[in-house]
Amino acid sequence: MKKAVFFDIDGTLVTDDGTSVIPESAVNAVRALRENGSYAFINTGRSMMNVEGRIRDIGFDGYICGCGTYISINGEVLFYRTVETDICRKTAALARECDMNPLYERADKFFRDPSCRALPDYKALMSVFDGQDKNMTYTVNDDDFGFDKFVAWYDEKSDLEKFKNGIADNFEYIDRGYGFCEIIPKGYTKASGIDEVCALLNIEHKDTYAVGDSLNDLDMLRGAGHAIVMGNGREELFKYAELVTKDITDGGIEYALKYFKLI
Repeated sequence: MKKAVFFDIDGTLVTDDGTSVIPESAVNAVRALRENGSYAFINTGRSMMNVEGRIRDIGFDGYICGCGTYISINGEVLFYRTVETDICRKTAALARECDMNPLYERADKFFRDPSCRALPDYKALMSVFDGQDKNMTYTVNDDDFGFDKFVAWYDEKSDLEKFKNGIADNFEYIDRGYGFCEIIPKGYTKASGIDEVCALLNIEHKDTYAVGDSLNDLDMLRGAGHAIVMGNGREELFKYAELVTKDITDGGIEYALKYFKLI
């Protein structure tokens, strides 16, 4: 029976210190994993269009994106769930009312809300995207506005409790810390994505491994047969880990895969 390893991106495969480096040891380890007969999957909160070419070039069997709302295997989209238009527009209105700073994500586009305040970390991300030549011209005012999930920044001026209460019927709220949150449709998580892939490929739960570093990886870590947390990850996650591996820049991916004898 083949094994499957599910990798988060930011802080796991790509450094999240502003340099956005993919360690060569991680690239080589993922490729060795597949050469040894195991599956390698990306499992990320990013939308598919935000998985850069350099990440795809590493070589993966498939992608779980948008926290379980999109699944592709061997280049074929096998599952995709987006949010109904009226809910999208009501949610955008609520975010404005609560003085949040959202960024709406769909498999093919990002949508900004130019009427919302631009907080410092949002501005920093826009600068990164500008350097990656991403098209950030789409807004909530476009006729085709819609999203699969979204992220938002907030500060002391934001009415966070009103926002959380207002989205509770349709979405799960994940606080990523540092004034940043991620909003996912109810019933969809990185763990639900793993379950879908296992069903599609006939993989047993005991043969699944999840590698992550942040709070939005918690469901994935709980939902896999083996939980691996990066050494640079959030300490709150360490208690859920079967292995706390080394830091991303210290060969953490390679160390973990060797520890479990996957390479």
